[in-house]
Amino acid sequence: MRYRYVSYKYSRKVSPETAMQNIWETFGTWAVPVTSVWRPPTDVYETDSLIYIVMEIGGVVEDNLAVTLFSDLLVVEGRREQPAFVEQGMSACHQLGIKYGEFRSEVYIPADVDHDNVSAEYKNGILKIVLRKLS
Repeated sequence: MRYRYVSYKYSRKVSPETAMQNIWETFGTWAVPVTSVWRPPTDVYETDSLIYIVMEIGGVVEDNLAVTLFSDLLVVEGRREQPAFVEQGMSACHQLGIKYGEFRSEVYIPADVDHDNVSAEYKNGILKIVLRKLS
């Protein structure tokens, strides 16, 4: 897993084309190809001194994860590969529910955190990131 801190605030420009794509992503999720970017389920918890981010990304190899911390946003990116049997002459697919390919999750950070004191653990398909708040 790669980690880096970027000292500036995160911003993303939204064009009219991008806005329309987001509408269609929510409307037609069943039609999204397996190679599209998906967002894993994420929980964020806060205590007086810590912020916990818990992300469900089962089946992802740890070397395929990258964590970037901006001053106000945490970005987790990676890739979940399809199982090898998918390309072995499969004649039919009866159900699709697991998302594969590139993923990206952006988590807003509600407080100032110590970017030098970040811990992460990836175990049993769950990524846990702990950020220590600045006093």
